[in-house]
Amino acid sequence: MKRSNLLPISMANKMEPLVKLNWLPTNLPSLVAVAVVLTAGVLAIEKFRETKAPEIKSVAWYMANQKEALAKNKECYDNPQLKTTENCVYSLQALEITHKGPNS
Repeated sequence: MKRSNLLPISMANKMEPLVKLNWLPTNLPSLVAVAVVLTAGVLAIEKFRETKAPEIKSVAWYMANQKEALAKNKECYDNPQLKTTENCVYSLQALEITHKGPNS
């Protein structure tokens, strides 16, 4: 093959892109992947926190469910760290109202 038949392609014949994205970092796929992983991690932590937190029941609920109020009150009495939680306070209030009356 002769050398003269192989002509280099001229730069003028190349097409230029319509929009140049010079401002994007060269490692954009890596940044997107890290962002997706971090977002998924935050969502997983929040979901775990929601499922771990105990359901807070009202004084009215404990008044309607006396057995559960007594069980919760015993649990709170046995564990002093729980005495200030909302469920312990509400169960005690419900028991006091039930045994003393609402106007006592």
